Amino acid sequence: MAVIKKVKHKNPFRPVRNWIGEKPIRLIISSFVVVILAGALLLMLPIASQSHTSAGFLRALFVSTSATCVTGLVVVDTATFWTTFGKVVIICLIQIGGLGLVTLTSFFFSVMKKKASLKTRIVTQESIATPTFADVFTMVRRIVLIVFTVEFIGAVILTWRFSYRYPFLEALGKGVFQAISGFCNAGFDLHGDSISGPFSSLTTWNNDPITILTTGLLIIIGGLGFIVWTDLIDYRQSHKLAYHSKVVLWMTGFLLAVGTVSILGLEYSNTASLYSLGSLPVWQRPLAAFFQSLTARTAGFNSIDQATLHDSSKLITSILMFIGAAPASTGGGIKCTTFGVIVATIYSDIRGFEETLLFRHRINREVFTRAMAIMGLALCIVLAAAVAICIIETAALDQKIFDMNDVLLETVSAFGTVGLTSIGTSTLQPASWAILIPCMFLGRVGPASFAISLSMKRSKRELVYPEGRTLVG
Repeated sequence: MAVIKKVKHKNPFRPVRNWIGEKPIRLIISSFVVVILAGALLLMLPIASQSHTSAGFLRALFVSTSATCVTGLVVVDTATFWTTFGKVVIICLIQIGGLGLVTLTSFFFSVMKKKASLKTRIVTQESIATPTFADVFTMVRRIVLIVFTVEFIGAVILTWRFSYRYPFLEALGKGVFQAISGFCNAGFDLHGDSISGPFSSLTTWNNDPITILTTGLLIIIGGLGFIVWTDLIDYRQSHKLAYHSKVVLWMTGFLLAVGTVSILGLEYSNTASLYSLGSLPVWQRPLAAFFQSLTARTAGFNSIDQATLHDSSKLITSILMFIGAAPASTGGGIKCTTFGVIVATIYSDIRGFEETLLFRHRINREVFTRAMAIMGLALCIVLAAAVAICIIETAALDQKIFDMNDVLLETVSAFGTVGLTSIGTSTLQPASWAILIPCMFLGRVGPASFAISLSMKRSKRELVYPEGRTLVG
């Protein structure tokens, strides 16, 4: 009697699964990819668009990436193009993207009181950037509670303000949507209707300081980061702030002040359009300048016309977007602490200090090296994307429809996950959209983290290389 041997079929996906699970950062990045693709497939459904036809893969992928990476660049008006189903998909993507799929999964994991493995704790720790994984699930529950509480309060205030212009249910929908979008620094809104016009954002709300300040406060809180939130909450008991929190708060205040003063001074007399800063009543201009500085910290809402900004203002906006928000926050950019470390190191070198000093604390040179690597990678991504878009949009540049400054602002906005545009992303060619998609993705997950995730295991150092000496500067 013949013996039939069972042949074990190898799982073709096992090597990929093992590779992803090898490093926590790979799992986090992969979770973003899965969410983006799932969102794109849902937005492609005819039920998602007002025309009841498919939005197309590239358009759906762009919006899904922009929402998941909490950017805010759009190629169609969110209010008028998408149905209620499409808008629900977008706001869910924004919420998942703001918190991170790993954080949300860990939250439900902890609520169900399931025992977590060491690997799960490490991945969760990496996701929320907490220094220890001992109480990581306690931290996750606290973060989610803070997020939903702040978003709920923001939604109530915004619904109240919107109810003066829209029917209650419509005001409620717009209020909830904007509260989540604002806190997650996404920049999506539902104001492009028949009253305000497509792609209008908050340009028709400058006469309502409560709406502007509420949205601004949501942006600030979201941009401070999970670590700073908990530190501020514990301040009443501990009466002290961690060094990281002090740096973040100081850099945030400094950048907001510099941006506000610069924009107000440069744009005060600009009356190029109805929604330029100089066209607003005098009492509205300081608040509009403040909001422009604030929204450039990775939010993407705008209350003044971006297309008519002076080139100097566009450059300042691009710099603010490139710096971005704080680490472990819903914002993007190279992060304000990275910028602070670089500036402090340059200053210390100029003064002849042997060590880098920042707020009377010594900064390890390894931190500076990592900061420079992050900034260098970010510059390479932004400049490469800008050059590629300039090649694609040669005809538009030749016809002076927009210029290089606009392209730079667009690419920095994508990488910084901001969402501001002086071109109008929808007017760009689809090939340019394809360039901006990886910019938004890399800006959200971090260029250094992405590079580390792709690296293989470190090989043992077997050779000792001679020291190279060259002149710099």
